[in-house]
Amino acid sequence: MKTAFIIIDVQNILVGTGFNTKSLLEKISYLQNQARSKNIEIIYIQHIETEEALTSEDWKLSPLLNRQSDEKVFQKRYNSMFKETGLKEYLDQQGIEKLVLCGMQTEYCVDTSVKVAFEHGYKLVVPEGTVTTFDGDDIPAETINEFYENIWDERFADVLDYKTIF
Repeated sequence: MKTAFIIIDVQNILVGTGFNTKSLLEKISYLQNQARSKNIEIIYIQHIETEEALTSEDWKLSPLLNRQSDEKVFQKRYNSMFKETGLKEYLDQQGIEKLVLCGMQTEYCVDTSVKVAFEHGYKLVVPEGTVTTFDGDDIPAETINEFYENIWDERFADVLDYKTIF
């Protein structure tokens, strides 16, 4: 089954203040190296809500991702990585049926993208510990991450140890 590794919204403005982003970036780096060694395509999703965000350093993909110049970036304006981005059409053209998803923010763009990808019929994997967010008013980020990983697991996706993915 042809697979793509998709990294959602790991952008400067979020990386600097998100919960446990050092660990997140270490795991993503490991997964990138594994994917590249197996010729699995890596796709980046970049959230751009306004025209100003297009040129803002804050909204650029984090350089800590070490994105290669031949790796695609899809820009989005909504929580879903599919809405008005051309991503689904691209994945279909490439014959990609399985998506490995990670990134930021757990309860917004990652959750929406997991559920929409599920609705589109993709086989989904979320590597454990590779999503993050910020503390909510009454809920710590760690609790939010655990809550969503539990919701997704065996319903929408397989949540698996990140070292066993590729």
